[in-house]
Formats: sequence, C-alpha cells, structure tokens
Amino acid sequence: MPRYNPFRPGSIVTPGMFSGRVEELLALERILFQTKNGNPQHFLIHGERGIGKSSLLVCLQYIARGELESYECGNFRFLTVGVELEPANCYLDIIRKVGAELQRVVYTHQRVKDVAKKAWDFLKGWEVMGIKYSGKDRTPQPHELLEDLTYTVEQTFKETKDEFDGILITIDEADKPAAEANLGEFVKIFTERLMKRGCGNVCLGLAGISGVLETLRESHESSTRIFEIFTLEPLLPDERVEVIRKGLEEAKTKNGFEVSITHEAEQCVSMFSEGYPHFIQQFAYSAFQEDKDNLIDLNDFWGGAFKENGAFQQLGLKYFQGLYFDKIGSDEYREVLRAMSKNLDNWVTKGQIRKDTKIKSTTLNNAITSLKKRKIIVPKPGKKGEYRLPNKSFAVWIKAYTQAKEEVCASGNSIGIETKRNAEGK
Repeated sequence: MPRYNPFRPGSIVTPGMFSGRVEELLALERILFQTKNGNPQHFLIHGERGIGKSSLLVCLQYIARGELESYECGNFRFLTVGVELEPANCYLDIIRKVGAELQRVVYTHQRVKDVAKKAWDFLKGWEVMGIKYSGKDRTPQPHELLEDLTYTVEQTFKETKDEFDGILITIDEADKPAAEANLGEFVKIFTERLMKRGCGNVCLGLAGISGVLETLRESHESSTRIFEIFTLEPLLPDERVEVIRKGLEEAKTKNGFEVSITHEAEQCVSMFSEGYPHFIQQFAYSAFQEDKDNLIDLNDFWGGAFKENGAFQQLGLKYFQGLYFDKIGSDEYREVLRAMSKNLDNWVTKGQIRKDTKIKSTTLNNAITSLKKRKIIVPKPGKKGEYRLPNKSFAVWIKAYTQAKEEVCASGNSIGIETKRNAEGK
C-alpha cells in the first residue's frame, strides 16, 4: 500500500515541519516588534543554496500574520507582501512586483479592500504584457514609480492601521538579478523615503545566497547598512534529529500508523547531511521510500542513498552534476576534489592535496589548472598554491558520497551508484 512520505527534498518546509533557527526567529520577532512600535528595522538572510532561507521566510510570514504565535512577542497582525525575483528582472520589475503583490494581498482582505481603493491609482494602468503609466503614452521613469510605490505603501498602512500592526515586505531570491537591476538602490531609497514620509511601520526583508551582499553593494555601497544581517549555517545535530522525528510524526498522523527509525539510521541521516536541510530531507525521503516494514534501519538508509535515483544521485543531479560529473572527464581530477572535501570549503595547499592523493605532479598541476579554469575550485587571492571548493555544501556532498561508499564496501554490502542495487539483505 502507498504511504504518505512527509519529507520534502528541494521544497520549502512548512511551519509545522520547521526545525531549528530559534535564535534567528527570536531576533526576527524583535525586528517585527520594533517595526510594530514605529521604529522600523530591516533584515537580510543569506547563506548557501538549500540552507533554509526561504523556509525561514515562510515561517516568519506565518508569525507576522498572526497565524503562529511568536516565541516572545505574542501575536502580530502584519500585512505580509512576499515576492521572488528572477534573473531577468530589472529595476522597474522590482517596483512593479512589490506594488502588484501589495495590491493583491490587500484585496484578499475583505474588511480593508474598500477603504484602500484610493491607494491604487498608479497601478490601474499596469498590464500583464507591459506597463502603461496612468494612461500616459510613455514609459514611466523609475523615480516616478518608486515615489508612487512609497506613497501607496504609506497610504495603505494609514488606511488599514486599525487592522494591522504594520507591513512586512519580503524579497526572496534577491541574488538572482544582476547588479544592473539596482536592487541595492531600491532598498536604500525606498526605506529612506518611507521614513521621510513618517511611515515607520514597514519592515523590509531580503533573502539570497551569500553573493547577494556584494551585488547590493555594487548597486549602492551603503545599501547593506540598513539591514540586520543573518548568516544561516547548517543545523546542529539535535536539530537534524528533530527534523526527522517531526517528519515521522506527520507521517503517523497522515497514514494512521507509525513508521519508526533505528538510532543508527537516524544518526546516518544526521551525519551524512552535515546539517544541510536539503540533504536531511533527501536522505530521509529516500530511506522512507526504501523501507518496507515500517522500521527504517541501516539497510533502508544505504539502499535509499545508493539505489538508482536514490539520495546521492538526486542531490548530485539537482545541485552538483555540472561540477562533479559533466565538467570532469578524469577520475584523477575527481580524486583532487575528494581530497579537498576533507577540509570542506577551507583553504588547502597543493602540497596537502599531493600528499592525500599521491597522484603525479604533472597530473596534479593539470588537474588544478583545469579545475580553476572551470571554476570548480577557487584560488586564494594573493596566495599561490592554495585552493578551496566553491561552497561547503558541494564539499559535504563529495565527502558524504565518498565516505558512504567506503563504509558500504567495508561492511561487505554491494550497493553503490555503479551497481544501482539495494542494500544487502533487501
């Protein structure tokens, strides 16, 4: 019989399954509290892809809307406006997305949509396939639209303050547009104009991979100063276990029966994931799928990890296929990456790589030159002969993939990506 699998590889985790990030949530709640009381604060969440930025944003939105009670501040009542950016978005697109989503969100609230109607004049001429500016036969200047957006946000809160504590505007995938989209200029001018208008109940939050900080500075050198910055790190061991157990509790509720997990299998999910939420979800999902007797054990973990379309293959295809397989035709080159992964994304000298790999100097030199050219490894600025992998999650995947294969071979099991078989005994 089919069973509901509660784990969600590659997807945003719903608040009921959200684990960890308590310190970050406490700090974000305090930002909302300050904004509620007219002292607006803004935040930026950054970290590697798949580290849980979007899930944290969604959880905060639930808290801001009052659908979840906060840890310290009771219930909030914020109007929440959330947008996602795309690589092709320009400055006008950013303004348009925020304005259009603000309009949509307000109109979902029956009690306030009538009173807020007069705030939407500047959006009336906006069409799906293009922009018309209040019926004028010309493209609006960015400063005009930004001024109108600022006015509209101010008026929206003024007209709805009996219903809401403030307005929370979140921009996810903030790293995607190029610096030429001038997101940094937008956030700087937008927040300053709101303050000049005396509108102190608007909080702006951004989320993106770590490069978003440099992109913002390229657009406006002081733009990052308006934010409290949160760097997301991998989950701690007890938080990883909490993710697994919450998932199994949800499965029990949905399925009407319990699926349990052995301590050893639970620890394998925790250890090989290194605390990356998307790794935890994928390993747990694959082990759950592999289980046939409602007890997830080591055989289920290994089988789910190494079988065809299993966890390692899925993670490789989704995140690292180009870096580890498509761009590299030599096992010796991959051996360099495996040696470097033991240090995660820390700097490693060529001498240490040579010692760990024992490959010929000529081959090593060729490997390093090729890997640098393809941007698979990063040279240390101003320091010859030192390199690192581009991000920690790539290192974790290589390390886990290599270590898991060694442990499987040592245990006498015959599973692996190459054999595409289930674990021994399955």
